Amino acid sequence: MENSINRFERLDFDDGYEGSKTFQRPNTRAKEGGSLYVENTDLEPMSIIKQDDIEVYLRTVCYDQKINKLMTKFLARLKWLPLHARFDIWNETVESFCKVKENNIHR
Repeated sequence: MENSINRFERLDFDDGYEGSKTFQRPNTRAKEGGSLYVENTDLEPMSIIKQDDIEVYLRTVCYDQKINKLMTKFLARLKWLPLHARFDIWNETVESFCKVKENNIHR
């Protein structure tokens, strides 16, 4: 809660998105031809995401996964439950079909 309030207070200003600068996207082609793999390190930052935003997000995701761990394991096992006894189910289906067929023949 405290991190959320701090983030709100930090971001509660006009971000100037409408007047932001546009930069040319990086290109891997050299002027003479071929590839150029050099990072352009002098670009200005284009995001207002801060380190504490990432920490809050990771903490939230980790907590969510921790509290849902048991349910996730249960759902993973439940998904394979029909395949666990597939041969028994198949045998019962064949026997049931044979009984229905025999009853129809006797009638």
